[in-house]
Amino acid sequence: DNRRVRRYSHREQRARKKKVMRFCAYYVLLKRTPYKKKVYAKGSQLWHDSLNLPSLRDGSIFDIYQSFNRLMNEFFDKAENYDSAVNKDELFKASRLVWYMFAFELQLNLPVVLTDSMFGYNMLYPYTDDLVDSNDISREAKKDFAHIFHERLLIGESNYNSKSHFNGVRTNVDQLQLSPSLKPFADRIGKIFDMVKFIENDWKRDDEHRGVYMSLATIHECQTKSTLQHARPDDNYAPTMATVEQISAEKGGASIIATGFLIEGRLTRAKMAYLEYLGFALQLLDDLQDVTEDLKNNHRTIFTQSIVEGQTLDASTARLIQFFNNLPPSVKFSEIDSTVSNKQNDLPMLEYIHTSMVMFMVVLVIEAAAQLQR
Repeated sequence: DNRRVRRYSHREQRARKKKVMRFCAYYVLLKRTPYKKKVYAKGSQLWHDSLNLPSLRDGSIFDIYQSFNRLMNEFFDKAENYDSAVNKDELFKASRLVWYMFAFELQLNLPVVLTDSMFGYNMLYPYTDDLVDSNDISREAKKDFAHIFHERLLIGESNYNSKSHFNGVRTNVDQLQLSPSLKPFADRIGKIFDMVKFIENDWKRDDEHRGVYMSLATIHECQTKSTLQHARPDDNYAPTMATVEQISAEKGGASIIATGFLIEGRLTRAKMAYLEYLGFALQLLDDLQDVTEDLKNNHRTIFTQSIVEGQTLDASTARLIQFFNNLPPSVKFSEIDSTVSNKQNDLPMLEYIHTSMVMFMVVLVIEAAAQLQR
């Protein structure tokens, strides 16, 4: 029943592919010429046709995409200025959530900007991932890190000053009082604590913004709990599908709810419900993209668990596409009166961003599936 879903013949697919290749050639040749606006218009039309989106000719759409690109470059520059040795692959993966946060800002009718807290939150991923998920780190070190990081998120430093502003100068790790199990990871932990300082630049630790830090602590708790997704051949432990589903839903939902708090400071229950649904969907997309790596690491997700149980991924991937398509669009983030329009239609910005995001996620699901033909 979804009007956005349409099946194309092979002939239609080939014709569309030719249009895309032709556009790419024109873009490379003409992007720095007076014809660039016409090229952008063609690209926009191709985007909308390919994803079955309403045809929009309003110039503000170009402004939105260009501002997204500008802010993404700002994110990469800020990351490399702070840490020139940051892993580029991990940084790119972390940047995907930045796009979603820009979209949330639009849905909330807020200026689209890269804040310190958005930067700090998204940089936590490349720095904390190994300390939580890696099989090469001892259980003692993981346990000790879970304790100090939870305290740092929920309570803050003992000498916290709400009037101080973190300017990005790296913490002197020699001043960190770490347990023996964590001393080999002092440099990484120092970076993690610095990212929390970036968040504190925007949101003071007070009763009004308590939800910001509770949401961050909740994510960490869910990440710690996700260690239960690791199968352990040495002691014959293997999680059940029910356990995998529950942890995936909690972890995914918590991660996107936190983005809402970092953008707005406070959230209604309706907004939290919308973000929780979207977060679970994005967690599953991430799991589908990581199937090969997760199988190597004995990490059980809905997809790797299906493979271990002798099933193909067709049914679970199809359900994920349907899950995205059923993302409820009716939630009112705010009384948004801005519209994107042309002579044929008036479309609220909220609906346009929502629909574009859903269809783009479906494209990413299909792309991930195409990498897993075996």
